[in-house]
Amino acid sequence: MSTISPVRERFDAELTHLATLTDSTRPGWTRRALSEEDIAGRDFARSLMRQAGLTTRVDGAGNVIGVLPGRLGGRQIMLGSHTDTVDGGGRFDGITGVLGAIEVVRLLRENDIRLDHDLVIVVFFNEEPNDFGFFCLGSRAMTGLVDRSTLAATDSTGRTLAQALPDSGIDPEEFLTSGFDFTNVTAFLELHIEQGPELERGGAQIGVVETITGINHFRALFTGRQDHAGTTSMSVRADAGCAAAGTVLAVESIAESGTNTRGTSGQIRFTPEAVNVVSENAVVEGEFRGPDGSWLHEAARRLTEAAGQEADRRGVTMEIEWTTDDAPVPLNQPITATITEAAAELGLSRSRMFSGAGHDAGIIAAKTQVGMIFVPSVDGRSHCPEEFTALDDVLPGISVLLETVLRLDGSLRH
Repeated sequence: MSTISPVRERFDAELTHLATLTDSTRPGWTRRALSEEDIAGRDFARSLMRQAGLTTRVDGAGNVIGVLPGRLGGRQIMLGSHTDTVDGGGRFDGITGVLGAIEVVRLLRENDIRLDHDLVIVVFFNEEPNDFGFFCLGSRAMTGLVDRSTLAATDSTGRTLAQALPDSGIDPEEFLTSGFDFTNVTAFLELHIEQGPELERGGAQIGVVETITGINHFRALFTGRQDHAGTTSMSVRADAGCAAAGTVLAVESIAESGTNTRGTSGQIRFTPEAVNVVSENAVVEGEFRGPDGSWLHEAARRLTEAAGQEADRRGVTMEIEWTTDDAPVPLNQPITATITEAAAELGLSRSRMFSGAGHDAGIIAAKTQVGMIFVPSVDGRSHCPEEFTALDDVLPGISVLLETVLRLDGSLRH
């Protein structure tokens, strides 16, 4: 068992500094992907990686990758998370895992511990949803899940992702060929705040994730007829906005039908944007989440049917596109058991749990064995300025991450 403790003051100072690299014109701690603040955040993380003794590089998809050579070399254990945030987000989502992984490297070096495996640290580019309909973009690129259709995706202004990437120093052609060779990666671990209330409610210090939610994103377009709002009677309108509104309510109703299932309509736009004009066009974008892949597929079928009915009864046309279809991801049971054993050995209370949030770990799981470690979120708040996890809750998570790395290094030999 490791008796090494994370350095509280060091972690706190770095967390505090990273929180200054945000968009001051937006609420909370906003550091959205494809922004100058996002570049600054990843650059800061890279500087910490170098100071910790890692050899670093930035791949063609903007992922920052650092390597601490092992005694035997060849085989690799990977740790990582992200530094970008949602608009109006908090200081802990993703950042905890990035700084925690770097702290593990420093603790190994400061205590003269050399792993057999190489230790690879990744700061993933663009984990949070972007304006082009994608999330976990950096980890998707690393695992080969991007193609030219990804680059052709557009935002609300018609700008393509291929046009936006160079602003972050990313060449679109290199983006398509930035896959990582996972042949020698024996495990991937991600430390993260829970983003929900279960650990705090149950009084557990460590969450051991068993499954990461599946996520289906949709974009529904309704086309009706533009008319005068005062002179066009209700019976003859082809109101795209009303069809969209009915679809939003259908998302809510469908989501309420499952267990641990969620449905959210995150964006809705009417055109023209005028209160005295019947809407000609409306767009709804949203998602379903849940631990059961069959339920997610049924939810997609039901919403497509419901949106069609809302459109038909108003004389409106409807097109729906499912922009992402990520199945639920069960995490590796031996690694989950190792995390549990590490927490127990350190005398920490723990709880096995389902993650209702998506993570880069869920994408990386297609290529190697994956485990996730959660630490509590105050009041379960996340993706908001009130997001908070006390240092006294973060540091045990770093200790579990370190202990798990040490255990895996000894057991995952080939």
